[in-house]
Amino acid sequence: MSSGRVYRFTPAKEQQAHHLFVFLHGCGATAQSMIPIAFKFQARFPTAALVVPSGFDPDARGGAAQDWYPTRGLNCDNHRERVAAVLPDFEDLVRREQTNFGVTASRTVLVGFSQGGTLALEAVKSPGIAGAVVAFSSRYARLPACGARIGSRIHLVHGAFDSVVSRVYAERAARVLEGLHVPVTLDIVEDLGHALSHHAISLGSLRLLQGIYEGRRHTIH
Repeated sequence: MSSGRVYRFTPAKEQQAHHLFVFLHGCGATAQSMIPIAFKFQARFPTAALVVPSGFDPDARGGAAQDWYPTRGLNCDNHRERVAAVLPDFEDLVRREQTNFGVTASRTVLVGFSQGGTLALEAVKSPGIAGAVVAFSSRYARLPACGARIGSRIHLVHGAFDSVVSRVYAERAARVLEGLHVPVTLDIVEDLGHALSHHAISLGSLRLLQGIYEGRRHTIH
């Protein structure tokens, strides 16, 4: 298995990294496709280090485009198993980058689009990986079980007209997470399909900023 290239960017002005943001591309895409999105987040978080890895399944489509897990024959029954198979490698990657940049799990954020968002959502079902997830046009492989304890803030951003991953998945996930008392936000972007727009990215980074501020406020009082 080839993990492909990993692109790393230090904080703006070479400051000490206060946060680590890991950006996960969509199905059949490349790490490079997420670099412009990463810089848009860094504009709002100048002390964040950025890590943009390539998917773990380079054979799915051939060439430079990669997936995180195989999509051929993917269905509701095997989705969770396929994600679970790559989670250990993904968690190793995140922990390695946390060590590299000297950033704790609580200050780590996973930002994913589509399949990358699914990987992020499933990863934080286990504690101690990341403090927050921003998932664009994503869905759980399997919704969190009743009584699950998720220690991360979850920010869902979804296109109203997404025909690849229906907004219904995001709406259902938000309801389940609220029922589990997980801090969650859901933004449905009008006139957007299965894509990342400037407005969607701005919403995702804004919700993240608001969540971090809210977390600090609770810590102070």
